[in-house]
Amino acid sequence: MTPTRRPAVPLQPSRRRVLASLGALGLGTAVAGCGTDATSADGEVGLDFQWWGGDERSLATRKAIRLFERRHPKIKVSVSFTGYDSYFQRLATQVAAGTGPDVLQMDYYELRDYAANGLIANLSGPGFSGVRLDRVPRRYVDSNRLDGKLWAVPTGVACQALLVDPEIWQKAGGLPKAGWTWDDLVHDVGPALKRAAPGRAPLTDFGGYSETFDLWLVQRGKSLYRHDGSLGFTRADLTAFWEMTARLRDAGIFTPPNETASYDGSTPNSLLVRKLSTAEFNITSTVQPYFDTYGDVRLIPFPTVSSGAPLGLTVGPGMMCVRRGSRHPRQAAQLLDFLLNDPEAGSILGVVRGLPPNRQIMNRIAPGLSSANRTVYEYVVSLEKRLTSSSIPPSGSSEDKLLFRGFNEDVLFGKTTVREAAADMFEKYNTTVPKG
Repeated sequence: MTPTRRPAVPLQPSRRRVLASLGALGLGTAVAGCGTDATSADGEVGLDFQWWGGDERSLATRKAIRLFERRHPKIKVSVSFTGYDSYFQRLATQVAAGTGPDVLQMDYYELRDYAANGLIANLSGPGFSGVRLDRVPRRYVDSNRLDGKLWAVPTGVACQALLVDPEIWQKAGGLPKAGWTWDDLVHDVGPALKRAAPGRAPLTDFGGYSETFDLWLVQRGKSLYRHDGSLGFTRADLTAFWEMTARLRDAGIFTPPNETASYDGSTPNSLLVRKLSTAEFNITSTVQPYFDTYGDVRLIPFPTVSSGAPLGLTVGPGMMCVRRGSRHPRQAAQLLDFLLNDPEAGSILGVVRGLPPNRQIMNRIAPGLSSANRTVYEYVVSLEKRLTSSSIPPSGSSEDKLLFRGFNEDVLFGKTTVREAAADMFEKYNTTVPKG
């Protein structure tokens, strides 16, 4: 271990301790098993539905819920939403008490914990046959499977992209097509962008994102995590990735360290929005704020190893689950099916959770999309056959994301070397994933 080794600082430790305690004591399964379908004397059922997100998502979801209640007058749905961090803090407290929503939004990095602790229902079981998945591409559905069981249904489709300034990139020679390579970036595209916009770096440095490391790995037939939650790469792979990003930085293709460190992931602090770079990594679900604050942007895939290599782009669908202790699993399944498959609900919800995973609804709403969302739609549809499914991360991986960025920043400012940082980060990965 090098002197620059960072102590582990868990993300939201209280909720992780709650879930770990449930698993250790067997409380998750005990609580989960108590749910039975129940109705009031007049046949009315009450469902609780919780999610996180902003006002636009809330307004659209509430409107869709009102339509659901008109279609199902015996089902009344109470709803609530909050910010991401407070959402999972509250949810962990609820499930520890044996309560919580019947239908809940779930995060990719939390799914394995909730499934392993018996807190969410297996949607591939017979009680949930009413959730129709035949109009959703299999890769979107399979992204939510563990050990052959379906723990969530997809609610919105997103994947990675480079968001670029089209005017500058056209001036530098045009937008590259899928299959352009890392060598193209280093030798041709990067230098052309430096000439086209001499006051801006070609790309925002993405060396601090474990998501881009995963993308780089997938291009090479590997992955950050395997389907069983173990590591899918070696220390040498991580060293090679950070050596590559160091070369891009040294060549002036990446933003300088002080600018890179000033970007906190928010749109106002985006280095593209601040006109310090001409392109940056993000997820397709973030495109609308770029249009609102920067103007027209286009989406292109990352460079890859060779023209025939995988693009490395992975599907990251939003997801919803049913609490295993729900007293109304059948009605919860009806709500999930409605949100996923009802055409009118699809028109109301639009893209507030990403592109609709139901193919017919996606194509139905496409003509009325805003310029930003139309850009996302065209990008995803054009590359859909080349997208791959990510493996569900193991418990503790949210912490690893933060440490990955921290170790990269240590390299940026000369506090440690690439090899030392890669060794320490790999050690941390193996602490989270003992099977690594």
